Amino acid sequence: MFWDTPYNPYPIGTGLIWIPAMAVTSLFFQNRFSLIYEIGPGLTGIILVIGGLYFLEKYLQNFFSKKVATASVIAIFLTSNLLYYSSFEPALSHQPAFFIIAFLLYKTYKMSASFHNYLLVGALGGLLFTIRIPDSIFLIPVIYQILENRPKFKFIIVSLISAGLFTIPLFWSYYIMTGNAFRMPYLTGDVGSFSYSFKNLYNFFFTAKRGLFTWTPVYLFAILGLIKSRKYIFILTLGLIIFVSSSWASVSVAFGQRFILAGIPYFAFGIAEIIKTVKYRYISILFIFLFFWNLLTIFQFYFNKTEVIKDDNLTLKTFIIGQFKTPIKTLGLIKDEGLNHVFYNKLLY
Repeated sequence: MFWDTPYNPYPIGTGLIWIPAMAVTSLFFQNRFSLIYEIGPGLTGIILVIGGLYFLEKYLQNFFSKKVATASVIAIFLTSNLLYYSSFEPALSHQPAFFIIAFLLYKTYKMSASFHNYLLVGALGGLLFTIRIPDSIFLIPVIYQILENRPKFKFIIVSLISAGLFTIPLFWSYYIMTGNAFRMPYLTGDVGSFSYSFKNLYNFFFTAKRGLFTWTPVYLFAILGLIKSRKYIFILTLGLIIFVSSSWASVSVAFGQRFILAGIPYFAFGIAEIIKTVKYRYISILFIFLFFWNLLTIFQFYFNKTEVIKDDNLTLKTFIIGQFKTPIKTLGLIKDEGLNHVFYNKLLY
């Protein structure tokens, strides 16, 4: 039983990514229910984020100077929720999804026509579907880049077959658990159901409880940059994933709207456009503010959970005040209770 369900609704792909780390850990520890087993998947997630940032920088250099590409990658990392998900909660499906999208964008831009290239691209596309089904939407710009290369029909077939083979574990796992390979409880029923409404879309962006622009305002500037750059395929892709995610789960779990993490390469393009356009002095002030806002949000997420997580009536005013009030309260708590008490009771548990 998994969370009172007769099966595990989550896709199997992330577990497959963790197998090498778990195998290495098994060489040294026998108790597989020990917390030590979280270290392997966590390190895997960190490595995948670093790798994704590397390929993202290489991809952006096709459109911007090396200086702008590097600055945009650093900026999006420090000011977005990617900082949280690579530092505090790296053992999730979002890290491998982010890496795959960043790598495929880099790989497929003016990709040479070869059997091996199209086999690899198809395999990673299928693996992404096996890891996070909705994140397949992020493949739209990748497919667009492939088609711009005017590949031969035989290469398209190779990619499709490769992708199909790498989705077999997902369909097989659902068949074993539910008796129907095409029943995907991750999308409907057990985890969430779709509800299309303007309220859900508004909450996705602006709610004080993990709203995209409320918790990570850098994404607003990234979208403005994408509009300025006229990168319409990126805008279309992000719009579609936001529509699907807001209709599926308008208030994200954990830290912020993490459903768009694999789309960070597209947001980074918008940030690069902003950096290229705005004067250095002003852009530095902006990103310093966004970086500290991100740190304050992470801090409040851990040390003010009663309000920002459990309070369904949380208002935007309360959230903003909490950004600056929480550190002061925490310092007082450390003075009264001691650092160890605060660390173990607020940060770890």
